[in-house]
Amino acid sequence: MNFFIKLLFLLLYTGILTAQTNNSDNQFKKPLKEVLDDIQKKYGVKIKYDDKAVKDKWVNYADWRYRNDVDETLRNVLSVFDMKVKKEGNKTYKLSDFEYYRWLPQEGWAELDRIAAQYKNVSEWETRKEQLRACIKEQLQLASLPVAPTVKPILTPVRKFNGYTVQNFAIEILPGVWINGSLYKPEKYKGKIPVILNPDGHWQDHRYRADCQLRCAALARMGAMAISYDLFAWGESMLQFKYEDHRRSLAMTIQALGAVRILDYILAQKDADAERVAITGGSGGGSHTVLMAAIDERIKVSAPVVSLSSYFYGGCPCESGMDIFSCAGRTNNVEIAAMAAPNPQLVISDGADWTDKMPEHDFPYLQKMYSWYNNKENVENVHLPTEKHDFGINKRTAVYRFMAKHLKLNINAVETANGLIDESAITIEPKEALYVFGKNGEHLPAHAVKGFDNLEKLFYSETEKAKANQRYKIGLIDLMLLKRQKLSAITLTAELKADGVEVDMGGLGNRPTFDNQLAIDSVREKFLQTAKDNKVEIFSLAMTGYYAQAFCTRGEYKQSIADCITTMQKMNVQHAFLPLGVQCDLRKNPELRKSVVERLKVAGKMAQDAGVVIGIETALTAKEEVQLLKEIGSPAIKIYFNFSNPLKEGRNLISELKILGKDRISMIHATNKDSVLLQHDKELDLHLVKKTLDDMGWSGWLVIERSREAARAREPKYNYGANTAYLKKIFQQ
Repeated sequence: MNFFIKLLFLLLYTGILTAQTNNSDNQFKKPLKEVLDDIQKKYGVKIKYDDKAVKDKWVNYADWRYRNDVDETLRNVLSVFDMKVKKEGNKTYKLSDFEYYRWLPQEGWAELDRIAAQYKNVSEWETRKEQLRACIKEQLQLASLPVAPTVKPILTPVRKFNGYTVQNFAIEILPGVWINGSLYKPEKYKGKIPVILNPDGHWQDHRYRADCQLRCAALARMGAMAISYDLFAWGESMLQFKYEDHRRSLAMTIQALGAVRILDYILAQKDADAERVAITGGSGGGSHTVLMAAIDERIKVSAPVVSLSSYFYGGCPCESGMDIFSCAGRTNNVEIAAMAAPNPQLVISDGADWTDKMPEHDFPYLQKMYSWYNNKENVENVHLPTEKHDFGINKRTAVYRFMAKHLKLNINAVETANGLIDESAITIEPKEALYVFGKNGEHLPAHAVKGFDNLEKLFYSETEKAKANQRYKIGLIDLMLLKRQKLSAITLTAELKADGVEVDMGGLGNRPTFDNQLAIDSVREKFLQTAKDNKVEIFSLAMTGYYAQAFCTRGEYKQSIADCITTMQKMNVQHAFLPLGVQCDLRKNPELRKSVVERLKVAGKMAQDAGVVIGIETALTAKEEVQLLKEIGSPAIKIYFNFSNPLKEGRNLISELKILGKDRISMIHATNKDSVLLQHDKELDLHLVKKTLDDMGWSGWLVIERSREAARAREPKYNYGANTAYLKKIFQQ
């Protein structure tokens, strides 16, 4: 009986609430269905919707959301539900979910203008480009590539056709995970030939479609090797994963990893020309084309087809599911396309999709960016206003001519005497002929990973291994970030995509030891937890108080060293930095050598007993440092090498590194002039430095100290973000 009484009361209360006059007590609420019906009457429009989509949805402050314009009214009403309407006619709308990836053209243009206002010359653009590239790889979770399986690709027998051959392949990109495709080559050729990746979009049958086969075969007949490959959870990938897995954000990453692995394999072949590498794809494959041309510098030519737009970010999570667009204060696909500059790029657009206005705003931006390199002619737009969203003959024709022009291919191989493209000599194979694992997947290896959950676990396990085994790690310094012993130094380090941060022990002054807040248990635990939460390593503690104080003559020094070592042990930090400073400069004050040696012997014994290392920075030459270390005689005292020390005195940096050798260098201050970013520093050849360190067998932390742009010296985000991106590019990618 009580149940029915309660039910009756609830029904009566609901009726009263609906019937009563709306006011602020009930937030002027109305059912969404009632509001939509009222809008249709008020504005004389029709809104199509499924009753299930509006069921049990209430609009707070409903009447307050109305405006004179029906479109603005609908935005006000529907935005709270992450819903929107699409126009289907003059006064007809259809209700749909909010599409984060689709903007109004004017909104996209305004955002591109905002982005472009951040750089005014090629130098500023190159700095931003490096930051974007590093961040995009980080957001894709490919900053540290998983170790590639060492097994050879699975190859089918070569099939011969008129002027070209086809061979299917399966490349293992992770243990038990393959990317499948077909390699088209010219029937006859000599020497090295160009490589053209051909990812394709979400059209039915994907790479098995006739127009995809036509394109790859035609490019092969022209003299290139053309590689067609499956998107993730499409084609033969569906033997391992479900179709709906394609709409998971990780699909974007797995596809990028697949393209990298394909290039790794193809460019290792003796007939592949690494200087003539291109990519072209349509729709979702066009988004993939833009992405790969931006992050993989082996790609020299690109042609995104019916995909590129400032007001469309990619409707499938395989295009926009990973948070790459948050990079560098937000970006979009057109700016990412500009990252290919000055390499040749062809943008093909049409009149029936989100590329419909390409010539009006987006393409002029690309032309401007290319003009900064004096290569405005290297970017082209073929706009087909009467055509639809496809990869039809006119689009393929434009691609053929563009690739022939920039890759030195033979367009005559697919062209008639009167200049028309002729694809009639190409054989369209049944899709079963393009399989690697058999008609029913019977040849899929037994150790194949199946199911998205298993893939996800495998991917993150492999990437964590790669990070842990990273030979070189990039570190920042809280003092230089203007955040001495502050938690925000850790979060900023994470934001700038560095691997770790060196935390200062605090000021010294006339105290017997450092003003070390890390000695307080609660403070220290906050630092450790914040580092863990942000996946940032606290790799070193810095005793920078000894820049100003004299380590070699100061009455009390043991307590400060002991406190640093104790803090290192509690924080599981293996390295510390001890500068000898101006007062203990052994070049200027050689009489202090005995004191320096004796005190470092004591510090070395303390560090050795604790199982940690103290890195010292001196003004000596490498030979002199070797002698100093011999006198100290402790394996726990090493050199914290600084690029700028030999360079500013005209010594050979590479020779100095070799003289010290891998076992005497604890860490490296990767810095030189404090007026020039690392990527613009002509005195510092980091490619040669990396090769030298590789040959030496050294591994460890490259720590960015200064190397700030003179005009922006007080902008840590700008300077250390740019330098981090550049060092990661050289030493980690």
